[in-house]
Amino acid sequence: MLPLLQITGMGVVVSTISYGTISLGTGYVIAFVVTEAFIIFSGLRGSAWVSILKDSLVIVTLLAVFVYVPVHYFGGIGPMLDRLVAERPQWLVLPGQGKESLGMLWFATTGLLNGVVYTIFPTTVAGYLGAKNPGVLRRNAIIMPFYQVLLFVPILLGLAAVFVVPGLSDSNLAMFELVVDSMPAWMVGLVGVAGALSSIVPMAVFMLVIGTMWGRSVLGVHPRTAPHQKRLSQLVTFLVGLVALLFTFVSPSTLVQLSVLSYQGLAQLLPVVLISLLWKRMTVAGAASGLAVGVAVVAVLVSTGNDPLLGINAGLIGLVVNIAVNVLVSLARPSTAPADRLAVDELAEVRSGRS
Repeated sequence: MLPLLQITGMGVVVSTISYGTISLGTGYVIAFVVTEAFIIFSGLRGSAWVSILKDSLVIVTLLAVFVYVPVHYFGGIGPMLDRLVAERPQWLVLPGQGKESLGMLWFATTGLLNGVVYTIFPTTVAGYLGAKNPGVLRRNAIIMPFYQVLLFVPILLGLAAVFVVPGLSDSNLAMFELVVDSMPAWMVGLVGVAGALSSIVPMAVFMLVIGTMWGRSVLGVHPRTAPHQKRLSQLVTFLVGLVALLFTFVSPSTLVQLSVLSYQGLAQLLPVVLISLLWKRMTVAGAASGLAVGVAVVAVLVSTGNDPLLGINAGLIGLVVNIAVNVLVSLARPSTAPADRLAVDELAEVRSGRS
């Protein structure tokens, strides 16, 4: 579902920075063509280099917009927040403007679940596997949480849009409506470039994971040659992007909901990806059983309208059931694999060799 969101986001950028000359539909097609060309020809290394440019532009533009828009419309951030407190206080407390069931417990459990998913998200795992050395992973673990502070900027701009562009038909356009209305054309272009790169880079990494998984591991069994597997990966990447483009036109709102659901589903991979590294007695049957039950629990709760259940995010409930089933099945059916088939601690072997 992430490719759909990225195509939608870049389509909005293309349409907005053209001042409406390019329609949203045409913007989606342009976004698809540009991102697919970049993904197929650049690879993971190209995405990493462009990510440096993207991060620099995003930080600069967000900070500029963070200062400029409140000053332009309200005379400063303080007056804007004062007006927000006076006229829209419900936007500053949970559950806010929306479902009454989304209270503090939902917010806490959703934050916990998203933190879990971040560690096993495909784009994050791709970074793990593409890192040059363990030091890179440690630096990323330190730096990446600070990026979340930047999320306050679009939140603030969304609150400003409540007053500046009330009744906006498409909430995706809120930030760019403010930017186009208040900023000079060159700054609009700069914000547009930052927004476009913010769509391309995450989609590139995500699609490379999909292409590699299916093109090499699933479809590329025979012949197992690098050129053949590369072509299959590129084909899978193109087809997935095409499907995302089609659904962007056919059913964008439904797929956004499915994107939220995908985070809850991905959380069920936690025992398989991480807990298995710590608990050596986990078996394939236990991991598979827990994963299946966890996904089923999430699907049932969401489809029946019971998400959240008693204020708790359905993904976290599914994860708890997942782990419980995993442990029970693994203990009931212990592994019978011979010792030479079990994974070994390579670092421990290196350390023992040095000693």
